Amino acid sequence: MLKDKKRKINKRLVLLILLALGIRFALINLNHPLDLQTWHGLFVDLNQEQSPYSTLEKLTYEARATQGVGWSQYYMYFAYPPMLIPIYYPLAKLYGVFYSTEQINFSIAGVDPYPQVPLLLNFLFKLPIILADIGIALLLYKMTKRSEKSMVAYLFNPLVIFVSACWMFDSIAVFFLLLATYLFERKRYDLSAVALSFGFLTKIIPIFALPLFCIELIRKKSWKFLRYALVFGAVSALVILPFWSGVKLSLEFQSAREPSGLTPLNFHYMFGIFGGLSEQSLLQLKFVILPAVASFILVIGMSLIYAYLSKKEISLRQKLLMVFLVYSICAKNLHEPHVLILIPFLILELNERYSFDKKWQYRLLWILPFIYAIVAVPITRFLYGYTMNMNILYLFGLPLLAKGVVIGAVVIMFHLVLWNALITLIRGRPVVSLEELRRRLKR
Repeated sequence: MLKDKKRKINKRLVLLILLALGIRFALINLNHPLDLQTWHGLFVDLNQEQSPYSTLEKLTYEARATQGVGWSQYYMYFAYPPMLIPIYYPLAKLYGVFYSTEQINFSIAGVDPYPQVPLLLNFLFKLPIILADIGIALLLYKMTKRSEKSMVAYLFNPLVIFVSACWMFDSIAVFFLLLATYLFERKRYDLSAVALSFGFLTKIIPIFALPLFCIELIRKKSWKFLRYALVFGAVSALVILPFWSGVKLSLEFQSAREPSGLTPLNFHYMFGIFGGLSEQSLLQLKFVILPAVASFILVIGMSLIYAYLSKKEISLRQKLLMVFLVYSICAKNLHEPHVLILIPFLILELNERYSFDKKWQYRLLWILPFIYAIVAVPITRFLYGYTMNMNILYLFGLPLLAKGVVIGAVVIMFHLVLWNALITLIRGRPVVSLEELRRRLKR
């Protein structure tokens, strides 16, 4: 009987994974045009034994020469930590077997590219991302004592599917972060530090978990926090140092970007619609004042949450959720794919301490970024792999004023939900209780 039950469960899991894979692979020809140019360039660079950071430097100098700093100081190309290079190097070489002499013509700085790429490139680029999604789902299954519900919640979350199958590689970083958490809970500290380093080397955001892991070891009165930090640092340095000049350039690029995405500091967008500032003043606001303010807010916000959590008796999973909620509140650039880092920890929290309010917090924290993508990109631009008809690609494009109003409303609602979720974890109850509202409506 037990064997039959296990077989049924295993079959169900396999079917769920196959269905999740099928949905994602069916969507791989949908892409964000600007990002696809970067992935195409990455594959061509790696196949030709060239660092993508060298291409970034060359394109940046060309952009400055032709457009001037009034447009941007940097070309929008490969400005990420270097972990993608070893991940994609063998896949780029495989791609090169079929497209060995391929060259890429980059668009002029400030002009949207619309690259046409083979289906093989889409498949090979998205393969590690999709496998990372499966890895996250399996980790959630183990971390929730074999809860299929948690696994399904992640695998079939519309925002997760959209980001992983059509857009960005955030799932790889989230997988390493969740793996680091899983290993830390099992006291495999060295392996946890290595996994966390891989997450940071894929995307910078997971590094904000490092102080928390060290604080947890200090709370146990263990000197292992030093070893944890040293292992993390050694692995990171081993990967970063060979690419140091390129990593430095990419960090300069990220620090120089104007606030954008799901952040209230994106209000400078409204000056572009209504005016009120000279062009020079607007540039100073976007590229000097707001980045400085954002850096200050992030340092203060993260310092406060670490100090608070150092004295708080709650689970590591809850603490990590709080850390990334605060990061999401304080971040200068918070794009739709960045929200993926919250989703596994929200699912873990729902599994362990379910409430009607938390369920809606979880839903709104993926629905609102999805709405933002639909309006801001707009989402119809992802169809360009099938059509170059601009009427279709900008079908959901709104007039500037309407777009500004919708984006502003979504950002405000998103941050209200972030604060409500954070306060729920701190106080044990939300500021605005949907459950209480539901009860009153029933009366």
